[in-house]
Amino acid sequence: MKTIIVHHRSSHHAKNSGYGRLTSYLNAQIIYGSTKFPFRIAKIFAKLYSKNKGDFNVGSLLKIIELYQLLNKTRGQKNIVHFLNGERDIRHLGFLKRRFPDTYFCATFHKPPGVLKKTITKVSALKKLDGVITVGTNQVEFIKEWLQLENVVFIPHGVDTLFFVPNTSKIEKNNLLFVGQHLRDFDAFNYCIPKIAKRINDLEVNVIIHPAYINKIHSHKCIKKYSNISDKELLDYYHKASLFFLPLSDVTACNSLLEALSCGLPIITTDVGGNMEYLKNTNNILAPSKDRDYLIEATIELLNNDDKQLQLQKSSREKALDFDWKKVTKQITGFYSSLQNK
Repeated sequence: MKTIIVHHRSSHHAKNSGYGRLTSYLNAQIIYGSTKFPFRIAKIFAKLYSKNKGDFNVGSLLKIIELYQLLNKTRGQKNIVHFLNGERDIRHLGFLKRRFPDTYFCATFHKPPGVLKKTITKVSALKKLDGVITVGTNQVEFIKEWLQLENVVFIPHGVDTLFFVPNTSKIEKNNLLFVGQHLRDFDAFNYCIPKIAKRINDLEVNVIIHPAYINKIHSHKCIKKYSNISDKELLDYYHKASLFFLPLSDVTACNSLLEALSCGLPIITTDVGGNMEYLKNTNNILAPSKDRDYLIEATIELLNNDDKQLQLQKSSREKALDFDWKKVTKQITGFYSSLQNK
C-alpha cells in the first residue's frame, strides 16, 4: 500500500510548527503541485472555482493534476491519499474515486464546527471521503452529521518535542507570552493586560504575531510586539516566559499552545473547543469563555505563586510528550490500515 500526502503548509508557521511536520515521520510520497502543466493555464482555470466547496486556488489545481498523474501510474495498486488540510484542495474527489477505485481518500480538518459550517456550504465532494481525522474532540460529532460519514476519528495534533524543549535557566519573572492570531480573543487580551499590569508592576508581555494582525494588539508600556522572527527566536521567547497567556474565541488544536506545553510553560487559556482534551490532567488554567475577570485573577494568582508555576512546568512537559509526532504518526498509520479494512 502506497501512502500519498497532499501537502499544505501555512506560510506563517515556523519551520518546526504546523501539521505539515507529519510528513517528516511518514513513509509517503508528498504532493506539492510539482507538475509540467502550464502555470498560466492553471491560474485561469483556478479563477473559475468558487470558495463554497472549500479553498481551491491555482496551487490546489496543480496538486490535483500531480495527484492524478501519480495515481494513473499506479493504477490497480491500493493507495491511501491523505489531504493534510480538508478545508482546501478537495474538489474533484468524485472523479478521482471513479477513476481509481482501489484508492482510499481521507482528510484532516482543522477548523472548528462554526467556521466549517460558515465557510464551506457545499459539501458534495467532501462527502465522498472514505474517512476523516479531526484534531479537536469538538469536531467529531459535527463532521459525522455534516458529511454523513461514520469513519470520523479524533487523532491529536502533534508537536516537535525535540525542538520545543524546556530551558528553566532562561525563565524571566513576570513574563507573559502570547503567540499567533487565528481565533485569538484580542478583545479579552486588550482588556486584561492593562489591568494585570496595574497589579504586577514589572510585568512584561511579549506578543508574537503576523504583521497583518499587529494592530489588533493595543499598545501598552509592558507590551512588546514581534513579527517575522526565526524559529530560534521563537524558541527563545518560549524559554523566557514564565506564563503562556492565550485567550481564545474558539479552537480545535492550537500550534502555539502545544509548543508552550512542550516547552514546559504554565498555561492560561480559554475553555473553548478542543482545549480541554489537550490540557487534561495538567492543572493548567482554563478560564470560562468570556469571563475576563477570571483570566485576570488567575494570571495574577499564578504569577505570585512560584510553587504552582514549578508544578505546571512539569505537568505541561509531561503532557506534551503524549503529542510527540512519533506517537501521533502511529495513530495515523493505524487509521490508514482501518480504511483498508473497512
